[in-house]
Amino acid sequence: MKSWLPDGFEAPRSAKLAGLRLVVLSPDCADEDFAAVQASADTIRGVFGPGNGWPASTLTEAENRGDLVRHARQFDERSACAYALRDADSGQYLGCLYLKPVKSRLAQDVRRDRFQAQAFMWLDVRQSAASLEAVRRELATWVKLVWPFHEVAWPGYAPDWVTWHALALDSRPLSLPDGAD
Repeated sequence: MKSWLPDGFEAPRSAKLAGLRLVVLSPDCADEDFAAVQASADTIRGVFGPGNGWPASTLTEAENRGDLVRHARQFDERSACAYALRDADSGQYLGCLYLKPVKSRLAQDVRRDRFQAQAFMWLDVRQSAASLEAVRRELATWVKLVWPFHEVAWPGYAPDWVTWHALALDSRPLSLPDGAD
């Protein structure tokens, strides 16, 4: 698969931010990730879009480990980058950050032209000390400062889901009635 990252840019394998440590999401954190996914499943389903079904209520440890293998492979292939989020001091598992290209089934989609990447994140609901908005702001600042993108979408947040989907609708070519020029 072709890398969506510019030539010469190496995605950081880890990062330390104010209160956070990021490491590549891989099978090394399978047990912690599975527990966090299971505890936070209802919240996570809304992160990737209205009606998104991941994680399935029947998700197994083996399926989750397979997802982590895929995320690590995508990182190495430079086709997407996923990180485990940890507390910088305690190392406690907090959730995940995903950075990836904007994908669409539309032949032309203005979202791909406007945004060079899209980002999603979720936090383990059991970690009440971590503020979702504070973590999102910290991650957005890191992405803006470190990554080589002019603009990154955080679908569902910036822009909200209605606007994100409206941008896709704006991408569709206008169809004229038969015989109209």
